[in-house]
Amino acid sequence: METFDLTRMAYSCIGIAGRAADVLRSEIGAACSQYRIEDDYLRGILEDLEEIAADPEDYLDWWNLLEETDVGTFMRDLDALRGHIKRTLAIPIEKRGTPPG
Repeated sequence: METFDLTRMAYSCIGIAGRAADVLRSEIGAACSQYRIEDDYLRGILEDLEEIAADPEDYLDWWNLLEETDVGTFMRDLDALRGHIKRTLAIPIEKRGTPPG
């Protein structure tokens, strides 16, 4: 699946991820190619985000961002993204909006 195949709500996950960290935006976007359907993609990135949330300092340190990133702000942005994904999954795909492209 490509990012341009995502519904508007699912696609907005990429932008929300960018508020937390540019590398997270890239990872979330690139992960799309690993899935065939949108719901699997959303569940997959949600699982990845749960792992990051369990140890955000490790994730930020891996990307050499720990020194320049406020972990509290990063976590708030991560929580907002996780909430958006959960809300998106709760809405039938036909009501999530047309792909932005």
